Amino acid sequence: MKRDKISAKSIIGKSLSYYRDRGNEELTKGNLVIPFDEKIISDVWAKGQVVGSNNPDEYRKDECGAWMYFSHYSNRNSQYGWEIDHIEFVDHVASGDLINLRPLQWQNNACKGSGELACIVTANKTKNGPTKV
Repeated sequence: MKRDKISAKSIIGKSLSYYRDRGNEELTKGNLVIPFDEKIISDVWAKGQVVGSNNPDEYRKDECGAWMYFSHYSNRNSQYGWEIDHIEFVDHVASGDLINLRPLQWQNNACKGSGELACIVTANKTKNGPTKV
């Protein structure tokens, strides 16, 4: 399924429920969620950016510079929630190889779909917020 590219302007200001209610097609097959095991979650987390003196077991940043909190994995109710993103799709199939996975703050992942990374959320010191457009 090909998705339209979503511009950052169309995302800013949407409520958390907008993202929470969207289907995450990369992680579903039919109506079943395909979970990642704990080792993959930890290995992908380790690919996040360590920042200053923050405990890297708890806090990291994604490629967009948005904060993520480890225990908020898959939590779309948290500004620090994060998900595992498939970097590239080949023939509309996502490879589950570790080299093709990265941690992304959930809103950045939701906006990406199978398209390009838009970085709609970045960090402003200790909090996440929309990218200035």
